[in-house]
Amino acid sequence: MDSDEESSCAVSAPVGKKRIPKACTSCRQSKVKCDGKRPCTRCKRARKQCVFFEIPKDPAVLRLENVEAEVQRLREQLSNVNELLLRQSTQQQQQIAVTSPASAHVMSDPGTMPTFLATDGLGGYHHHHHHHWRGVRYPVTHRDHDAGVFQFPTPGMEAARPTRSRRSGFDIREEPILDFISRGMMTADQAMSCFRTFFQGCDRYIPVFDPDIDTFNSVRARSSILLNAICTIGSRVEIRSGSQIPDLLHAELKRSINVVIQNKNLNCLESVQALLIVACYSAERSLILSFATRMALDLGLDEAFEELIQRLTMKETEGIHDMSGVVVDDEERALMRKSRTWFGLLVLDHIFHVDGGKPPGIRVTGNAHRCRILLRHRTSTVLDLRLFSQVEIIARVNDTLDAKETLQRSDITEFVHEAKVDLDLWFDDWLRIIENSPTATQERPFLLAALRVQKCWAELILHCKALRSMGVGNVAEMSPIEQTILLTAKSSARKHLRLISLEPDFYLAKLKYAMDFVWAKCAFCFLLLLKLSRLLPERKEEHTELLDHGNRLLDELTRTNGESATTAAAAATTTTTTGIGNNNNIYMQILRLSIEKYSRVLQEREVNDVPIGETGVGGGNVGGDTNQPGTNAMTPFWELFDAQADLQSFVPEQFVREWDFPGLDLFYFPTAWQDFFGDFSLAV
Repeated sequence: MDSDEESSCAVSAPVGKKRIPKACTSCRQSKVKCDGKRPCTRCKRARKQCVFFEIPKDPAVLRLENVEAEVQRLREQLSNVNELLLRQSTQQQQQIAVTSPASAHVMSDPGTMPTFLATDGLGGYHHHHHHHWRGVRYPVTHRDHDAGVFQFPTPGMEAARPTRSRRSGFDIREEPILDFISRGMMTADQAMSCFRTFFQGCDRYIPVFDPDIDTFNSVRARSSILLNAICTIGSRVEIRSGSQIPDLLHAELKRSINVVIQNKNLNCLESVQALLIVACYSAERSLILSFATRMALDLGLDEAFEELIQRLTMKETEGIHDMSGVVVDDEERALMRKSRTWFGLLVLDHIFHVDGGKPPGIRVTGNAHRCRILLRHRTSTVLDLRLFSQVEIIARVNDTLDAKETLQRSDITEFVHEAKVDLDLWFDDWLRIIENSPTATQERPFLLAALRVQKCWAELILHCKALRSMGVGNVAEMSPIEQTILLTAKSSARKHLRLISLEPDFYLAKLKYAMDFVWAKCAFCFLLLLKLSRLLPERKEEHTELLDHGNRLLDELTRTNGESATTAAAAATTTTTTGIGNNNNIYMQILRLSIEKYSRVLQEREVNDVPIGETGVGGGNVGGDTNQPGTNAMTPFWELFDAQADLQSFVPEQFVREWDFPGLDLFYFPTAWQDFFGDFSLAV
C-alpha cells in the first residue's frame, strides 16, 4: 500500500478511533516509506530489528485462548497415548497369531478365554505356579504395563523369558560429583569463607543468583558442582599469589565439569550456573559457554521469561498491580531464577561474540524493554538492575557491523547514528531507574559507575567497528565523516579511562572480583588511547594527562590485586592463560609496558625538542611542522626514534588471539608517499 492509500484509510477511519500504524518502528522514526513486509526490506538490508505495532489483545480473550490451547494440547496427548496402546496391542496379537494360532483364537474371542485369565488375573494361583492349558505347559503370564495386554509364550517352550529392551552394548559412566568438603580438599570453614568472598563482588559480574535461595547450606545440598565452582573462584580472589590451592581446586573442577557435560541426568539449573561461572573465569570461555547454552535450551530456560511474563500479566488483569507484597509460590520463584540465568547467558554470549570473536549465539528478537517488569517482582534483587540494563543495551546495539557481507558506507554511517541515539536513550532511562530505585541504596554508586563505563565502552566499540566495516585503516586517507567517527571513538576511550581512574572506589576497587574481560578492556582502552595519540594531533598537556591517568590506573590495579609492582611483573611474565582468573597479571603487565614505552617516547621527544602529535588527520607532515622553531627536518617519526617504532608495533598477543578488540590496527601513512610509490612502480 502506498502513502496515498494509507492516508486515505486514515481519513476514512471513524472519528475517535486511534489509527494503527502500518509502518515498522524504525521506518516511522526515520520518516521513510515502509513496504510492510516482515521484516521490511529496509530493516533487512540494514540488519536492524524490525518491530511492527501489534494490536493488544483483550486480557479475557487472551486467557480464554490460553485455556483452549491447553485443552487442545491435552486432547492431543491423550489421543497419542490411546493410539500407542492400540498399536502395541495389535502388534502383540499379530506376534501371537504367528507363533500360536490357538492363543490367537483365545485373544480374538474373549468367550473362550481360560478360567485363570477370566478370574482376577491369576484365578487364585500364585505367580510362581505353572498352568496347563490344551496340553501345553505354560508359565504364568506377566502383564506388559506399556502395552496393556497379556503376553503369551511360544508353544513348546518350558519357560519364556520376559521381553527386554534392546541394549546398545555401551554404558555411560555416571560418576558421582562430591563437593570439596566431602573430598577433604577444604574444611567447612574454608569453603564458607570462599563462598562469602565470591558473593562480595564476583556476583556483580555474574548477577544470576537469588540471595534468599543461594545460601551456603542450600547450594551445598542442591549442587556440588555449583558449590565447587563458587569456592574455586572465591579462593582465587581470597588467596594471595604463590599459593597452589586455587590451581588444585581448578584442576578438580575441570574434571567435574567433564562429568556434568557428558551425563544428561546432571542437567539442571545449578549446573548451568556452574558452567556460567567457569566460562567467565576460564581461558576456554567460549566453549564452556556453548555447553551451558545447550544445556539451558534442553532445560527450557529460554521459555521461562515468557511464561513468567504471562503470569504477571494475569495478576495485573485480576487487579493486582503491586507485586512487591504478593506471596510468590515455588514455581514462580523458579521461573524468576531460570529467567535470570538465561539473561546471564545472553549477556555473556554477546560479550564473547562482539569482543571475543565467538560465533553468533543468542540474539534478542522481541522487545527487551519487557524485562523491566521483573524489577517490580518481590524476588527481584538489586543486581537485577545491572543485569536487565545489560540485556537492553544488547538488544539496542545488534551485530549489524559484524556481518560478513560488505555494507555500504552510507548504511554504516546511518546505523552508527541511530545506534548512538539508542545508547543515549538507554543511558537516560537506566540512570533514572537506578537513581529512583528504593532497593539500590548502598549499591547505587557502584551501579551508576558501571552504567557510565558501559556506555563509554559501547560507544568506543561501536565507532571502532564501524571504521573496520568501512575498511578504513590509514588515518591519512579518512574522509571527514570517518574522521568524526574516529574522534568520537577517541573521546569515548578517554571518558572510559577518566571514569575508572578518577573514581577508583566505585569501579577499580571491585576489579579483583572481575572476569578476565574486564581486566582486558581496561588495558586495551589505555593502549588504544596511546595509539590514537600518535595518529591524531594533541596538545602537550593531553599527553601528560594521559600518562598521569595511566600511572594512576596501574597503581590502583596493583593495589587492588594485592601485589607489589615487582611481584606483579614477575608473575605476569610466567603466568599462562590456562588457569582461571590468572590473566589479570598479564593485562597489568601489558598496561605497565604500554606506560613505559609511552614515557620513553615523551622523554625522547623532549630531548630532541620535537612537537608531539603532529601526525594529524589530513596532515601529511609526519615528523612535525618544519616552520615551527626548534624542530628537525621532515623525517618519518618511525625512523627517528626507537621508542616510537616500538610503540607503533606494540600489539599484545592477547588482543589478537583471545579478544577481537578493534582499532589497534590503525596506522598513518601519508597519501603523498603512496602516490610516489605508485608513480615509481609505473615508471619501472
